[in-house]
Amino acid sequence: MSYNRYERVQGDAPPQSMTMSRLSEMDELVVAQSTQLCFQEGFCRPSINWVLLEASNFEPGSNPFDSPNVGGWIHEESTFFQRCFLAYFPGCRETKFVHHTSLPPNSLSIDNRRCCTIQTTPTSEFLSPQELEQDIVAVHKKDITCISGSCCYTPYLRTIDGEGRYLGETQLLCDKHIFIPKFIVLDQYRRTKYLLRPDTCCLGMCVLPRCNGNGGKCCRLPFLVRDPRTYEPITSNIHEGRAQVTELWSGLINEALLKRHAYHVAFPVDASTDEKLVLVGSSILVDVAYFERDHK
Repeated sequence: MSYNRYERVQGDAPPQSMTMSRLSEMDELVVAQSTQLCFQEGFCRPSINWVLLEASNFEPGSNPFDSPNVGGWIHEESTFFQRCFLAYFPGCRETKFVHHTSLPPNSLSIDNRRCCTIQTTPTSEFLSPQELEQDIVAVHKKDITCISGSCCYTPYLRTIDGEGRYLGETQLLCDKHIFIPKFIVLDQYRRTKYLLRPDTCCLGMCVLPRCNGNGGKCCRLPFLVRDPRTYEPITSNIHEGRAQVTELWSGLINEALLKRHAYHVAFPVDASTDEKLVLVGSSILVDVAYFERDHK
């Protein structure tokens, strides 16, 4: 993948940085992995980078990485030991994802094309110290935890802003319905703000996939944003009408060969900008805790 694809072409609007003011006006976005993981297992496993782009022009089966509307990016910082020796238990690793509001640097395209190379440092050697520190708006981080599915020290992702202020966090929830993946989202006061959970069937014992979704959502498992007390889905200003974190079909090459995932994040109608940043972290935790295993 080359970030030259994100540059303006004839007839396209120029890409815009996903600043806090712009994020505050957005109802939805796509959080997509940019690092390709083909032939990158074991000692060759790299840190995983992401890009953020508008969701309004995403089409079923399209490649979100070709979009000219990428407006932000996220780089991962995780040690060689955590990436390689906990590769088969991705929900366990200690890591942090640094969220930038600027356009992705061109050097990231080099990192995303590499194959069968060993990354011994926490971050990619292709990213300069200046690029790693520029325009940081949030950091999503976690310590080492138990595996997903356990009820002791479950995976989480804590979100702080660029100045270290606590914004909230997402935690994997363990309860009597152990086969239903679910998360709670805390606000800046550590109060439970949202519940992320798919629809269920069989008296709440099985998840209920959706097979008629639009925008890359055919045969997907939406994690709906719910009221934590009533479990009712919360509304969003999108055509589906429900806030959610949903894995998308990101194109045959990305799904089958490059093993890159993409997620649609639809924000609740009353979500603050800080809460939107926390929900971006929620989408990454959903991937780390459950879907990153698909790369194996």
